[in-house]
Amino acid sequence: MPGRYEKEAYQFLAVYRFLSYALAVLFSQVTPTIGAKTIPDLQLIVILSTLGVYSILRVFSPLRWRERGLMTYFILAGDFLLSILLVIFTGGLNSIFLLYSLVPIMTAALFFEEVVALSLAAAASVVLSITQVALSQSPNKFAWFLQGYNLTLLIIYTLFSFVCAMVPYRINLNIRRRIEKEAIMEERRRMAREIHDGVAQSLSYLNMKTKLLSDSISSQKTIEALGELADIRKVVRESYDDIRESIDQLSTEIKNVPIVSALANYTREFGINNGIKVRFEVLRGFPQLAPTAELQLLRIAQELLTNVRKHAQASQVSIKLETIDQSVEMLVKDNGQGFVLTEPGESPSGYHGMKIIRERAEGLGGTINVVTAPGKGTEVRVTMPLEKVRL
Repeated sequence: MPGRYEKEAYQFLAVYRFLSYALAVLFSQVTPTIGAKTIPDLQLIVILSTLGVYSILRVFSPLRWRERGLMTYFILAGDFLLSILLVIFTGGLNSIFLLYSLVPIMTAALFFEEVVALSLAAAASVVLSITQVALSQSPNKFAWFLQGYNLTLLIIYTLFSFVCAMVPYRINLNIRRRIEKEAIMEERRRMAREIHDGVAQSLSYLNMKTKLLSDSISSQKTIEALGELADIRKVVRESYDDIRESIDQLSTEIKNVPIVSALANYTREFGINNGIKVRFEVLRGFPQLAPTAELQLLRIAQELLTNVRKHAQASQVSIKLETIDQSVEMLVKDNGQGFVLTEPGESPSGYHGMKIIRERAEGLGGTINVVTAPGKGTEVRVTMPLEKVRL
């Protein structure tokens, strides 16, 4: 399923392709003295008709650029070759198809690596220069530099080609850097909250318990001392589990792995480490999400599983990803002890992660809904608008 960026890029290319084609038709009729003056009328009609049909086919059969296979590059190269041949055989710099020849360069700039777009731009400029020299009627083949506005047109075309090849990549790069910076700052805030709510409180509790243990030993109250020692060991073990889980969460990378694979790997390791049976399910048609949305959804799932381990006393938990209407939903359900909700969406005392989960979901325009009851387990549904999270 094409993402939002892909759809908008296709729409832009379709509009530009048809606009440049319409201008070529207009120039061929309104100003027949440029570009197509040496082409017979019948031949020009055939070229325009064929190009019109080709443009329609290219719009309604868009390049499957995500596949990045040999055929994808072959189609792009074919589109570029056709555009260049149109320019070569219809007057070079005076061709009515000059603007149309920029379509494959724009396609490469929007969907491929920058080097591909720059290579096409350089090739187009070199070919156009050679073509113009070959078309020169002067005994001195380089006299075309001084004829009319040829040099100016070549410079403008070359600059515009390289601008078309570079600008989309630079814009996307800046956007990606800003998103990554915001994600880093959000992770820092989350870690600060977790340290405060988890490790800091555990250390404070241990400090109090060690004082009580010291008092019990001083008073030779062996039974009380052993009780305090058992509590200390329990808190240390829980703190160790929290820290280990935080490290596992931070170690889970999704830069080069889709969220489905990343979440599947994490749930499998979570089940093995904690002795909880985890079922992970993804319904067909689940879209590819933006990197920021994938990271937030992964972190929400990790927070929910942490709550299951800490509070639910569950033996089974299921996670399901699906698309409903115009929303992406993640459902996390366990068979644990549940709790009492006095208000919809409220989390029990000690569930510090629920606040973080709600903040993450709301940051992407989403909501969370908690359904639970004592002895009935807990169900958390995270809903996010598709238009804000899809790539």
